[in-house]
Amino acid sequence: MNPTPYLLAAALLLGGCAALEQPALPVVETRLGPATLAGELARVAALTPEQRRRELAALDAERRLDDARRFQQAALLEREDSVDAHERALKSLAAIDDVTPRARAVIDLLKRGLRARIELRQQSAQAQVLQEKLDQIKALEKSLQQHNAPTRTP
Repeated sequence: MNPTPYLLAAALLLGGCAALEQPALPVVETRLGPATLAGELARVAALTPEQRRRELAALDAERRLDDARRFQQAALLEREDSVDAHERALKSLAAIDDVTPRARAVIDLLKRGLRARIELRQQSAQAQVLQEKLDQIKALEKSLQQHNAPTRTP
């Protein structure tokens, strides 16, 4: 028989009338650990896009998110294919503060991956713009060459 629930009930009933010398319950670590984060990443990876959208909508509807919910939101946003979603994920990850040092390493890796994706998208967009300009220059050059070519009359 576990006396912990009874101790908790007694402490709640006393409600501050008597100060307890020692805590009745062991201190439970509420900080996120690497196993929790890895499990959440695996769970999100297994979701369908529709399930991810529903979960993300439910998280967006919540007023206040705890650290676990923030990480869940970031993991869901990381799966999206837009720079805005990745930036939102970075903001969610930046707001997480109560984690173990190993979990912090996992979060930092996820942040680096998100930043790399954002940078890749920006570089791809810039490369596309430059390629379009290069194509325009080539077309102009070809047009000028055809225009300046001497007309041959037989």
